[in-house]
Amino acid sequence: MKAITEKLRHNVVLFPKTIDYYQIELTRMLETERYREAIELLRFLVECDSGDPRTNEEWQALLDWLRTMQPDLYIEEEEEVSEEELRRRQLTDKEKKDANYVRELLQILEDGTNLAKQALALEQLSCLEDPSINEALKKWLISVPLPPTLQFKVLQVLRRRGEDSTVTLDKLGEPVKFDIQATPSSFDDFPQEAYSIVDRFLSFSETKHPVLAYFAEETWQEFLSYLYGTSVYEELLSLTEDQTDAWACAFHLVLEETMLGTVDEENAYELYGITEELKFSLSRASMLFKRFVRDVFPQA
Repeated sequence: MKAITEKLRHNVVLFPKTIDYYQIELTRMLETERYREAIELLRFLVECDSGDPRTNEEWQALLDWLRTMQPDLYIEEEEEVSEEELRRRQLTDKEKKDANYVRELLQILEDGTNLAKQALALEQLSCLEDPSINEALKKWLISVPLPPTLQFKVLQVLRRRGEDSTVTLDKLGEPVKFDIQATPSSFDDFPQEAYSIVDRFLSFSETKHPVLAYFAEETWQEFLSYLYGTSVYEELLSLTEDQTDAWACAFHLVLEETMLGTVDEENAYELYGITEELKFSLSRASMLFKRFVRDVFPQA
């Protein structure tokens, strides 16, 4: 996530709906064992004004607990072992000790009752050595209608495991052929053009709307995984400057509505230079962003 200066952090006042949004995201991070990201988010939150001392105390207590439970994340930089490597060592050790471990993880995927548990099971499977995992994942990916972000997660895991094949999936209503080895293994692997919209948003909003700016990058990464491979994703890679303004404005408005519960369209239109000619692009982008929020953040 993009760092926010200390000065900005201490000036941030969080709205109730924004707090709810952060609580949802914290839960997602902890359920999928993304402890380093949870710690980073908590460091930001404890320096903000939530309007309720008890909320800040709870965040501080959770931060202190994570620091106690995850001491390996705090060793000196020159000696640091990545969180991924630590997890890999723990999981491969468990795989060797428990003959049913892989089967149990695959069963979590097939049960399909909890998206966060499925995402965690996929992360664990990506670290294991059982050669049957790839075929099991491909079979599940092809045969079950999965949410777009979960489809992307499976493709990432298969790429990390060295799978070298293609699959055709239905994604957002269109058939898409995926080359597994071409899947971005991390969000740093997406082309720079994929970040033009969020970069435009941040250039206008980072100092004026620090709460939105802090959450924008992670939301955008979720959006990329939601769209990846579709015709709209390909369109985003070749937007004109004016179209980028329209999409950035739509992104700004949906973040405002989702996190603050209100929007200031007139101010956003002025900020991004929205003309009558751009309102069609703006409307189309807004509909897509709202669909994304409904699908990925149903509690918001």
